[in-house]
Amino acid sequence: MFKHLHLTKLQWQGVLRWGLYSLALLVTLVLETVLFGKLRVLGAKLTIVPLLLCCAAIREGPEKGGLFALIGSVLWCFSGTDMGNLSVAAVTVMAVLSAVLCKAVLTDSLVSSALCCLVTLLVNGGVIFAFKLLLTPISPRGIWLVLGSAVLSTLLCPAFYYLCKAISRTGGSHGV
Repeated sequence: MFKHLHLTKLQWQGVLRWGLYSLALLVTLVLETVLFGKLRVLGAKLTIVPLLLCCAAIREGPEKGGLFALIGSVLWCFSGTDMGNLSVAAVTVMAVLSAVLCKAVLTDSLVSSALCCLVTLLVNGGVIFAFKLLLTPISPRGIWLVLGSAVLSTLLCPAFYYLCKAISRTGGSHGV
């Protein structure tokens, strides 16, 4: 069956690259839901899937990276995350904006990626907090939990930055 697939070596390397990104997403989803699901530090919990999606979008560009962020955030929503339907829109838009900003204005560096990831987490958490505030009477101090969660999660950004940097080297610049 596969002998009829006439793909070049470069195309196979692109398939490998996106397979590695998919594997990284799967491992990140499992880590967030199983390992970090109940872990709280001063009431704030780790949110790491947007870090991977944002770093991948920054490395791959707004088109390919944005599509990966959309697919990844939909899978994250299906995993049962809190207000996942809002996160699909917020994370995808912020990942695409981060990719555009890093290509046009900022340099491709760890500091730029960490800043973009922090803003992505703040926007995602802020949208969820605002929506919950409209629906139910919750404490306004919850905004501090959003801020704490974003800062705490951003501390893991270097791991995702270097992982995405290593994966993006697979397949050259003309991958699938």
